[in-house]
Amino acid sequence: MHETCEDIRHHLPFWAIQGLDHQKRFAAYKEHTSSGDLDRLRDAWLQPESRTLEEMYSNAPCPAITDEVFSVPSMRDRIERLGITELVNVRIAEEQEREVNHEVEWERQVERPPKAEPADHVVRRDIRMFVETGRLPESSAQILPLLVPINMAQALDLTTEWSPSPLTTTDFTTTVRNSDGACLTQYLRPVNWVLSSGSGKDSIVIVISPFEANELLPKIREKRRVRLHVYAPRVTSSVRSFSDLTFHSIPDSPVERWTTPGHARIALNLFSGQLYFDNKEEYESVCVLLALSKAHPGAEYSQVDGFVPPEYRTGRPSPFSENKISILKKLMGLRRKGMSYDRTHLGQILNAIPLSDETLRAMSP
Repeated sequence: MHETCEDIRHHLPFWAIQGLDHQKRFAAYKEHTSSGDLDRLRDAWLQPESRTLEEMYSNAPCPAITDEVFSVPSMRDRIERLGITELVNVRIAEEQEREVNHEVEWERQVERPPKAEPADHVVRRDIRMFVETGRLPESSAQILPLLVPINMAQALDLTTEWSPSPLTTTDFTTTVRNSDGACLTQYLRPVNWVLSSGSGKDSIVIVISPFEANELLPKIREKRRVRLHVYAPRVTSSVRSFSDLTFHSIPDSPVERWTTPGHARIALNLFSGQLYFDNKEEYESVCVLLALSKAHPGAEYSQVDGFVPPEYRTGRPSPFSENKISILKKLMGLRRKGMSYDRTHLGQILNAIPLSDETLRAMSP
């Protein structure tokens, strides 16, 4: 209460000056209404554009303003009730506030990627055969592991627990000319369309481009050998997850409710830039995959970002003998385009911050 009263007393001069200006303008308006004198109305509404330094920065009581304000009975009664006998010229506060605003001004400059020629879209023969038969060719140069740009595909393919990893087409990875899509660039395409066939551990998951989805849609409906799924990474905690690929598919998923295999779901979410885990098991699987200290309790040594080298691991094995945290941070930086993600689930574990028990309990089962 004392602070509130002090704030009222502090801002009273502003209120008084505004009331005095209103009184002058209203009196001039009434006089203009009766006499039609525009000069009187203009003199009351216009205020001087410049003042002397003494007028602007003097903090001493201003008798002229005090006398004018006290000449209005309603204002005088309100001021006297608050125990105020003199008013300070408030113009100094206006000038000081204006100067502070100038000091904190800043201009944001967006660094855009260098100009590049877009690559021509091509639906390759191998992906057409996959749509028609539901089976992959024995060897293909147009269908590659999804995680090739972040140097994680080979390690996953060599392990039974994490293989086979999701695949993708060259039309998805190649976005600009003179690029083979084997490295991360600022023209990274978002993941929105996924083809699948088979079920369980034998499922085949292929990420395709929007152009391929549009071109292949008639064949997908006609042959019904594969399913086309809608996908989007979960970048806010309140949005439902699409990682199980059951939200919408063409044709509909079978009665047994086909879902993405766990190993393929984790790889798909990491590459697409998903920031929140669906459940505790997925969080623990990511920690195991990246060989984080959370998955190796009692490890005698871990790097500053939480990575545990192979010789110090105490938990489930990881396919990676080298640290992949830095490449994932680069990927997330490209996905978020400068937006912060440190407080998200993935942002915390990439910064060696384990999720709290409260956060884990809040995850959907």
